[in-house]
Amino acid sequence: MVVGGSAGSHPALLSLVAGLPADLPAAVLVVIHIGAQASSRLPQILSRAGSLPAAHAADGAPLRNGEIVVAPPDRHLLVEDGSIRLGSGPRVNRVRPAVDVLFASAARAAGPLVTAVQLSGMLDDGAVGAALVSGTGGQVLVQAPDEAPHGSMPRAALAAAPGAVAVPAPKLATAVLQAIGRTAAAPHEEIHEIQRRNAVMKMADSSDPGFLTGNETKLTRLACPECGGVLAEISLPSITYFHCHVGHQYAPQTLAAAQAETSEAKLWAVVAALEEQTVVLRHLAGQGPAVSTGTAGGEADGEPGDQPGGRPRDKQRAEQARKAWETTELADTIRAHLQRSRDAG
Repeated sequence: MVVGGSAGSHPALLSLVAGLPADLPAAVLVVIHIGAQASSRLPQILSRAGSLPAAHAADGAPLRNGEIVVAPPDRHLLVEDGSIRLGSGPRVNRVRPAVDVLFASAARAAGPLVTAVQLSGMLDDGAVGAALVSGTGGQVLVQAPDEAPHGSMPRAALAAAPGAVAVPAPKLATAVLQAIGRTAAAPHEEIHEIQRRNAVMKMADSSDPGFLTGNETKLTRLACPECGGVLAEISLPSITYFHCHVGHQYAPQTLAAAQAETSEAKLWAVVAALEEQTVVLRHLAGQGPAVSTGTAGGEADGEPGDQPGGRPRDKQRAEQARKAWETTELADTIRAHLQRSRDAG
């Protein structure tokens, strides 16, 4: 059983954990977004909330039924060959740990044995993972979006995963137990066949400049907001997402948010450059020496207009002052646009 959430997910998570029995026939793995430098006491809180012990994940530890494993700050949580793995790979959906990483690894490792639960959160981390869980025969439950403090993540998972079911938070534990019971009784595809289909070749192993992995649909002209690499598009039946060959990955809403953040940073850099240019132009207009516009080998004159083609110093300074004014206007326009966009957001 895998659980993901972000902003506003704690009340539903505590309610879910409180309703799980001590003899739960499944391990519970939890990813809740948390800052890289944060200190997390979530395992202690979950241990007090119900009858299952909870702890931060330890790399290489075996999965055990009836135990809750929580992703520590700044580490991805994965399932691999019946064991817990911690990863420090590229951020996915601009976060680490990411819900998509946990859900996708569970789908690869256990396919139809997986029950995934998506809780409250902003944007759409977990939607791709939910689609992968559903696509390998697993079951997906989401906190009812209308009651979640932030319904974006549950709503995105509900749209991306065929067969996903929205459940009010107080009823999630009952729904999870029913889902686990159905999973245990259903016929399953061989897990190794699922793992074989999901094996991915890396670009570093290829000599093809247009390299695509087996699950990638096409290359795009979009640049990864984090590393600048080319983004490939991956199309699932109900969601399209993007990743670069380094490993940064974006669901659609998160990509749009990342692009907006990158664009803002670049525009502020333009404002800084324009304001610096203005200072230099004003300095030249106020006290800089005349600049000769004569022949390439000519020397600057001490007096204006002595060389053929030379321009009087006052005319040069007037031109520099005009350029300084235009540069200031452009910088102020961009600054005002950025501030309006921030206020509107």
